[in-house]
Amino acid sequence: MKTKFLLSTWVLLSILSIGCKKDKTIEPQPNKLEVIINDVPYQTEKYLRIGYTLKTWEFTKDGLQLQQIVVLDDDSKTELLKIGNTDNLLIYHDPLDENPFLTYDIITSYYLSIQLPILLGQPVPTNVSHRFVFKDTIQNKEVVVEGGLFSPRKNETPIAISSPVKGTNWLFINQSTLGYHFNAMFFVQGTIWTAERYAFDNLQLNEDQVTHVGDPKINESYFNYEDTLFAVADGTIVTLKDGRPENSGDARDVQFNSLDEYGGNYVILNMGSGRFAVYGHCVPNSFLVKQGDVVKEGDPIGLLGNSGNSTEPHLHFQICDKQELFLSYGLPFVIKKYTKIGEAGTFDPFPPTEITNSMMEQFTLLRFD
Repeated sequence: MKTKFLLSTWVLLSILSIGCKKDKTIEPQPNKLEVIINDVPYQTEKYLRIGYTLKTWEFTKDGLQLQQIVVLDDDSKTELLKIGNTDNLLIYHDPLDENPFLTYDIITSYYLSIQLPILLGQPVPTNVSHRFVFKDTIQNKEVVVEGGLFSPRKNETPIAISSPVKGTNWLFINQSTLGYHFNAMFFVQGTIWTAERYAFDNLQLNEDQVTHVGDPKINESYFNYEDTLFAVADGTIVTLKDGRPENSGDARDVQFNSLDEYGGNYVILNMGSGRFAVYGHCVPNSFLVKQGDVVKEGDPIGLLGNSGNSTEPHLHFQICDKQELFLSYGLPFVIKKYTKIGEAGTFDPFPPTEITNSMMEQFTLLRFD
C-alpha cells in the first residue's frame, strides 16, 4: 500500500573526508541504543529474517553524522550485518511528515527498523548487539557507540497461511527488505503502530518479465488485474469496504477523503487468536463474500484491483493484530507452499523448487499449484 506520509528521511549521512583526523572515541552506552520491538523471526527460501526496531537518542543534536551500523553476534563479536549510507534505511525523527488525517505525536528520540538476515543452516545468535559509527563534526573524529542488546525469539514461529492468489509468474515484493513496507511506523496516541510491517504487494509478469502490455493507464493492460483472491485461512469476514473508485493504471488519480480510503476496496478476515488478514485495493463491487460470512481456506473472496493508494493493479496483503488498516501491529507470516521458478531480472533457466513454510525474497518468481 503506497503511503507517501510513511516516508521519513535517512538522517545526515556522509562519507568521512580525506582530511579527517584518525582519532576515535568508543562509547559503550547501551542506554543510548534500545530495542523496543522484537518480532518473531520468519523464514524465506534463503534466510531466517529477524525483524526489530531500535530507539536511539537524537544524535544529530550532538553534531554526529551516522556513517554505518554494524549488527553483531554479541557473544562471539562476529559481524552479522553492515548497513551503510547507500542502504534503504529510514530513521524517524521529529518533526514527522504531515498527514491530513492523523495527528502525530511529538517524538524526542530516533527510531529505525532492521531485518537481520541469517543464512539458512547457520546458527541463530542468542544475543545481538549493535555498533553505531558516527563522524563527530565538531571535534572532527570518529565516534563509536555500542549497545542495543537483545535476544532473538528463535524458539517461536509465525503463522503459516495459504497463498491469496493462484497461478504463476508472481512477485511478492516489499516485505523482505529494510525498506517499505517494513519500515512503516505511525506515532499516534503514545503508541508506535506497525500494521504494514510485513505486508507485501504482488505483481504478475509475463515471459518478458513485464507487468503489462499496452497502455499503462488502462487497468486491463496488467496481467494480474481482476485475478481471483482466496481466503488464506479459515475465518470470518469482519470488515468489508466497497464502492470506491479505482485508479487508471499507473495514473494514481484517485483522491482521498479519509485515511481509510487509502486501502481502497478492502476486506478483513478474522483468523482467530488475534490475527487479521487484510486484502487491499480490490475491484469495486467484486467481492464474493459479505460481512459476517464464515469462509474456509481457499474460498474465493474477491478480485484483485487498483483502488485506493495504489501505483498499479496489485494486492496489498498484511496480517495484523487488530481489525485496523494502520493503527495496529503488523505480524510476520509464512506461506505454506510455493514453487520458486526463478528471479526477476534474470532470464537464466531455473529448476523449479518447492518451498514450504516460508516467505520469499524480494525478487523471487513464484508459482502456486
